[in-house]
Amino acid sequence: MSMLQSRNPAMGVFGQDQIARSQANTMTIGGTVSATAILLAIVAGVGVFTWQQMVSNSSLARFVFPLVIGSFIAGIVISFVIYAKPKLARILGPIHAALEGVFVGAASYIIPMQFLGSSADPTANNTMQTLIVQSVLATMGIAAGMLVGYGTGILRVGPFIQKMIITAGLGLLLYTGVLLLLRMFGIGIWNGYADTGMMGIGFTALCVGLASLFLLLDFQYIEQGVKTGQPKYMEWVGAWGLMVTLVWLYIEILRLLSKLQSRD
Repeated sequence: MSMLQSRNPAMGVFGQDQIARSQANTMTIGGTVSATAILLAIVAGVGVFTWQQMVSNSSLARFVFPLVIGSFIAGIVISFVIYAKPKLARILGPIHAALEGVFVGAASYIIPMQFLGSSADPTANNTMQTLIVQSVLATMGIAAGMLVGYGTGILRVGPFIQKMIITAGLGLLLYTGVLLLLRMFGIGIWNGYADTGMMGIGFTALCVGLASLFLLLDFQYIEQGVKTGQPKYMEWVGAWGLMVTLVWLYIEILRLLSKLQSRD
């Protein structure tokens, strides 16, 4: 029967139509790439605009901390909603991307200033711009390298390694939460994010490495979603997760380069 069907032109057209319908309703690599490009374009556009406003208007620069904290918290809230209702990722993903853009723009202003002070003032020299460009290029380079490594099979994530990466990420999140909570009560502990010594640089380098490994989890998630025929809206979930990881990686690279620059 299958041989007769395969030789029937009408059945062949029907089969192609069924495949096209299936691809139109399920997750694809191309669709995920397109969604990722849209989200990253939003992050970049809003980020550049936010950073330029910080640089050109000193009165707005006073609100840089509220912008960082507010966009970060709002992003976390949206993340929980997307996790619980993935069908909303197509709508909430771009909104989160805009918030990430505000976060990136404000953080790109405050991090160099935190470690370099007046020497990073963009109105006086281009140190800040140089660090930002270097961080963007490094992020793109690492992402491309991890993608090539994953695509060629050199870098793969087994169940055990996956658990280790997730556990390390949760541990970092817990440390960050405790650090912020104790700071609210005036209790100071070692702050790896602010320390410019060798331990602080090593801590940030580990954060860069961990963020890079999370890219592998994102690639694996997208690949498995395509293979298992997940619904079309899952393209936006995969793109959203990849966007968040790339923003995290960029911030950690910018922090690392700023720390290294401060020691020169």
